[in-house]
Amino acid sequence: MYTALFTAVKDVNMPAIIIKATELQCPQILKVMLATLRAAQLIHWTGHWQAGGPSQYGDHLLLERIYSGISEEIDTLAEKLVGKYGSDCVDPTEQACMLAEATKVLTPDCHSNIERSLHVELELQKLFKSAYECLDDMGILTLGMDDFLMAMANSHDTYVYLLRQRTQ
Repeated sequence: MYTALFTAVKDVNMPAIIIKATELQCPQILKVMLATLRAAQLIHWTGHWQAGGPSQYGDHLLLERIYSGISEEIDTLAEKLVGKYGSDCVDPTEQACMLAEATKVLTPDCHSNIERSLHVELELQKLFKSAYECLDDMGILTLGMDDFLMAMANSHDTYVYLLRQRTQ
């Protein structure tokens, strides 16, 4: 069902996911975002465990900072979904399927955990922008959701900066 949203082809851009999602209702767009955040957290957390080499300790801490920050975003978004649309929006089976598809899209062939995490963060920024624009165009972007999406994009800007500094 979610293959229409998440194409397993590695070179697909995240905005393509949201472009396809414009036909969906607001809860669907937010469920896609929730699953994608969960996939990003899993990728960063796995990189945290796999960190090695001379910069192992710094990479380990950097990736921990990122996946820990995403935990709060996941919780807030899930609570917003449940509060507005009901508990079915966070159905674990549905989320697991969406998470698997999002992980395929987000995971490029990279030589390092840091490069992979940077790629994930850049794709998340595209997702945030596309989701924001979709919700705004549909006229259903509340002030609270606007603030939440902007704050999330701001936090992930910081992660992009830190990861880029590490790759130079």
